[in-house]
Amino acid sequence: MKLILFIQLCLITSFVFAQDSLQTTHKEGYKKWTNYKTTPRFSLGLQKAFYAELGIARHQYMYNDLGYAAKAYYTALEYIPIFNSSTDKSVYGLKLGYELNVRILALGLEGKYQTDFKQNDFVITPKLGLGIMGVIHIFYGYNISTNGSPFPKIGHHQFSLVCNLNKKALKNESW
Repeated sequence: MKLILFIQLCLITSFVFAQDSLQTTHKEGYKKWTNYKTTPRFSLGLQKAFYAELGIARHQYMYNDLGYAAKAYYTALEYIPIFNSSTDKSVYGLKLGYELNVRILALGLEGKYQTDFKQNDFVITPKLGLGIMGVIHIFYGYNISTNGSPFPKIGHHQFSLVCNLNKKALKNESW
């Protein structure tokens, strides 16, 4: 009977002290999602034409012993210069999107309204790529036009380099 009580006391004591020691070593983002942080976002890409975007993202991340995950939703302005024709004008876009990054796999979905102030289009772009902490991504996307692709200089296939500049995620020592 005394042996059983002694073992129970040892187990309870070890659980209590183990919980305390784990709590003191946790850093921001370890095993729980951080709060959303507003971060600047920029992207450079290539379709049939070059494009650039500038915007704002709401980014959060977490990491644990198995790796990290990050997610962000964003809005951005897109600029697609068209240089090779006198009749074509540059195309401007307003986009909304969501990205999820788990370890190195990155997924995204965005919708964008594009216009050259004569024609317009709404485009949905699912994206697949590689990423680091949701901060830097390389994506392949496929533009799905809802208006018959009125801008042939843009094309359907898209490659992009995306940066969500979350300083706290960049300073994280655990990844």
